[in-house]
Amino acid sequence: MTEHRYLGKTSKDYFVIKGINVFNERWCGTGNCATVTSPLDKKNYVFSEYTSDGVKFIAGKDAHGYWLFFAA
Repeated sequence: MTEHRYLGKTSKDYFVIKGINVFNERWCGTGNCATVTSPLDKKNYVFSEYTSDGVKFIAGKDAHGYWLFFAA
């Protein structure tokens, strides 16, 4: 399993990756998924990979309702 670097979490519609608030942009799914491990609860999740304004990332909601973001 490839380790994806954890970028952070949010419960709001605001998260900046490489200077871009991804919630202000359209997310385009790449068709790829990744298994990631949350550093918060140590659970594994399968999240989708997206691109937004040229930035590629993996994102999804955890069991607590937070958006988690990982580097693709």
